[in-house]
Amino acid sequence: MSLIIAIDIGGTHIRAAAYEPDSTKPVAHTKTKSLAKTPGVFDRLVKTVEAVWQEGRVSAIGIASPGPLNPHTGTILDTPNIPQWTNFPVASKLSERFGVPVFLDNDANLAGLAEWQFGAGRGHSDLVYLTISTGIGGGVIMQDRLLLGWRGLAGELGHVTIQPEGPVCSCGKRGHIEAFSSGRGIAHYVEEQLASGRASSLKGSPSAREISAAAQSGDLLAVEAYERAANYLGIMVANYLHIFNPSILVMGGGVSQSSALFMNPFRAALEKHIIAREFIEGLQIVPAALGDDCGLLGALAMAREYQA
Repeated sequence: MSLIIAIDIGGTHIRAAAYEPDSTKPVAHTKTKSLAKTPGVFDRLVKTVEAVWQEGRVSAIGIASPGPLNPHTGTILDTPNIPQWTNFPVASKLSERFGVPVFLDNDANLAGLAEWQFGAGRGHSDLVYLTISTGIGGGVIMQDRLLLGWRGLAGELGHVTIQPEGPVCSCGKRGHIEAFSSGRGIAHYVEEQLASGRASSLKGSPSAREISAAAQSGDLLAVEAYERAANYLGIMVANYLHIFNPSILVMGGGVSQSSALFMNPFRAALEKHIIAREFIEGLQIVPAALGDDCGLLGALAMAREYQA
């Protein structure tokens, strides 16, 4: 019985798992530190695959990786997490090493694919997936197909401009929604306000987790920071609804799990900025279901689809 190996490459860890056909429970699983800023990431990737490899049984490998990347050529173009991988043909290099086809796509796209096939989005043909944590990523399913675009670069939902002269995003551009509504964006706003002399129980350069705890305790600046982030995200998601018209919005990541603190102002902004009630009538807004496994399961789903 053939196996598919799924890989999830992150800035902190590389994970790999081997799956049998029609199963989402791995028969083998391993994790190693990626040490992404130091040389030898590809060698560590190879060793991670070797740890779950079963000779003569593996038919394909799927990789979920931070972008930007080109899934059509299997090339990582320029991912900030791994500076040595610029225009790096990771799929062909891994295929040459192991002798099986290797497929690559953006980790946020594949998380959306996984939630659609195995998680909260099952049964829907049109889905928007957002993960709101340190950054913001996303993926779009339209008419039962993952939206990739001409060069495979579609779905960069965190890097859409909401305010041209706004704060600097992690990508270096100004005013992207990630710069407002991600954990990093929330923390940056609070830090700026503290530096300007705003009163708060928070001090210095607090983390998003510390800001969340302060907001839950009623700290006015922390509450304001979450409401600001949620308001901007509601405006942006209204744009996504206008463009993609999904039947379900799946939301993952720590920021979106901040309960009413985030979701109430988010929903209020969303309803305020849609152009017609039909865009949200019947729309399901649900939390992601797959947790840390979404990257592996997305890589698995992709490899199975390409092999079919």
